[in-house]
Amino acid sequence: MGIPKWTLYAGGAAVVVAGVTAVAVAVASSGAGQPTSNPASAAVLTPSPTPTPTPVDMPHSVAAFGDIAGWSQAPMTAVARVLPQVGDAATGSISAYVDAPVVDGEVTVLESKATVEAGKTYEFSAQMRTLSAMPTPVAATVFVGDTEIDVPDLNAAWNEVTAEYVAPAAAAEDEEASTEPVTSEISVRVVLDGPVAGLGIDDVSLVGAWSDDNVIPNPSFESVEQDDVIINRSLILPAEHAQLAVQVPKGTTTWQAAKDGGDVVASGSAEITRAIDVLPLDGLGQGYYTVTVKDSAGKSTSAKVGLIDYEGTSITADARFGVGLHVEDSWYTDAADLASSLGLGLARNDILWKLNEMTKGQYDWAKNYAHGFDRLHAHGIHLLGIVNYGNKLYGSEKTPETKAAIAAYGKYAAAIAERFDLVALEVFNEFNQDRFNNTACGTDPSCYVPLLKTVHENVRKVDADLPLIAGSTARYDAEWFDGLWKDGGLQYADKISFHPYEVSSNPESLSDVIGKANASMTKNAGDTRPIWITELGTSSKTGGRTVSAQADYLVRTSITAFANGVEKFFWYDLINDSPKASVHEGNFGMYYQKLSGVAALQPKPVGYAQALMVTQLGGREYLDSESLADGVKSYRFGTADDAVRVVWAPGGETSVAIPTDVPLTIARMNGATAVVTPVDGVATITVSARPTFVSAAASAAASASPTASPAVSQSTAP
Repeated sequence: MGIPKWTLYAGGAAVVVAGVTAVAVAVASSGAGQPTSNPASAAVLTPSPTPTPTPVDMPHSVAAFGDIAGWSQAPMTAVARVLPQVGDAATGSISAYVDAPVVDGEVTVLESKATVEAGKTYEFSAQMRTLSAMPTPVAATVFVGDTEIDVPDLNAAWNEVTAEYVAPAAAAEDEEASTEPVTSEISVRVVLDGPVAGLGIDDVSLVGAWSDDNVIPNPSFESVEQDDVIINRSLILPAEHAQLAVQVPKGTTTWQAAKDGGDVVASGSAEITRAIDVLPLDGLGQGYYTVTVKDSAGKSTSAKVGLIDYEGTSITADARFGVGLHVEDSWYTDAADLASSLGLGLARNDILWKLNEMTKGQYDWAKNYAHGFDRLHAHGIHLLGIVNYGNKLYGSEKTPETKAAIAAYGKYAAAIAERFDLVALEVFNEFNQDRFNNTACGTDPSCYVPLLKTVHENVRKVDADLPLIAGSTARYDAEWFDGLWKDGGLQYADKISFHPYEVSSNPESLSDVIGKANASMTKNAGDTRPIWITELGTSSKTGGRTVSAQADYLVRTSITAFANGVEKFFWYDLINDSPKASVHEGNFGMYYQKLSGVAALQPKPVGYAQALMVTQLGGREYLDSESLADGVKSYRFGTADDAVRVVWAPGGETSVAIPTDVPLTIARMNGATAVVTPVDGVATITVSARPTFVSAAASAAASASPTASPAVSQSTAP
């Protein structure tokens, strides 16, 4: 639409240009006495300008958990999300939703069966959209039986896709033998051959010219099988139009949102008219809340939700940040989706040797690994695999000890590298601890070097570029690393790692640990390798540490790490290992375990802090540190003209003056924001042990009244 149409009639003189006919004189290619065109009198053909498409608003809808009745949904091992989407549907309240950041080859994402009459003609139609303000190509095709229907460019408005379908004719013998119409079953499929972002499908119809009957089952996807009350696939929500997908009785449903301290900050209600509907959380800004929903029957259900200012289908992943997983455990089924919701680009997991090689030389990947890691791949999250530990086929289940066991360990590492989408491969976990090591050789680094060497030799045969990570020690074990480098370990390592839990009481001391690690490599090996912190975390119950303090610890340690040259930072771990808040080892996670009535796992403040940090940094690289006041840590990311500061005062509240000629936006750890206008080239804010993100204000905020702002206190700011 809007493209100029040019038509030239061969051998004639009529040229149609965008609907306007101009007369031209034909010019012969040869021969005397033919008329000659007069350039001065020839019409100037100017095509009509192509109209610029008008951007459309994004739909206010939310992806939800549930099985769509009558339709097969692609497994999460192949496609990140094929789910019901609630709100702003073309028909009813539900549409189908496909989000696929990674697609390998062709994959059927939705499929249903329809019964058609042989030889009859049908009209197919479907409503489709994608989460783009402007028309954009979509890597999708619809198949009705063997008929292929191309999907046009789509935007965020519903677009109707139509086509004619003719059912195959019946075999002559079948037609003669039947007194009833001959029927057959066909597939109606949506197939992807590339990534898509927020593809929506609704109101699918296949109708014969002689009938009004739609032969597609559950054509508007209204029938969804789900048991919970709040059924969002994620509780990290876009702040601009936060909504809950709810399954409650029809009638008036109310909600209220409270801050962590318990104060109610917003409330509202909606008239629920369908079995599954949306509940808009109007009036809430960016922040972390407990939202309580009360249905028309008086039943209440609460969930912790995080609202973040972001655009698109989810938070853009930051490949510097990773998280530890345990896909061996049942509560990690949706780990890929949960990690993606927080903007994490990496995940770390054991790949236990004893579970994957049960017959010598045969690698039969345990289901939890194959499925869990393939789900990560589908979300575009890369795996840091750990080659762990021993295998009883070759002796000890803790540590490879004999030459045969060490050789087999290297071959196993190569098999991992061939099978999975890895960002790197880590050689063993915490070798320096007795609990993982019961060999005669023991924990000495000289016993570790053969493992490094065999992994290096074997993996290089299948992947010359895959980074191999050495160390992975419990704490930074200075004597152990000195010995490793003296024994030649650096030649087999592309990166090094350690788990510096010793900085638990002083996050900023991580800079000293990193300095020691670099100095040890230089002194004992004459070279260095990039450092990855592949495991660090803290329990929300350690020493009375609150969930808020756990969130602060994440930001303070990861920012300190990046400011001191660390390439990757992995938090331990994604999900609490215990539902009991009193269990120390069970409360390191970014999410709580599942609670009744809520389909998605609920983010803890540390999970919210991870999502907030990723969006605030916006992918900016570390720039420098600066001195704003005594005892204050301030690190800048980005460029001098577009910097985001992360600022905190470990010792307690301190006033800082930031040189600037433009208003600044500050974002606190609870997500709340405020704009501070500079006075005489200085913006003054108050910071505390809880980090604050500081950036140039958005244009709308920057145009606010230039009235001088007082110092904004951590305790009184929103």
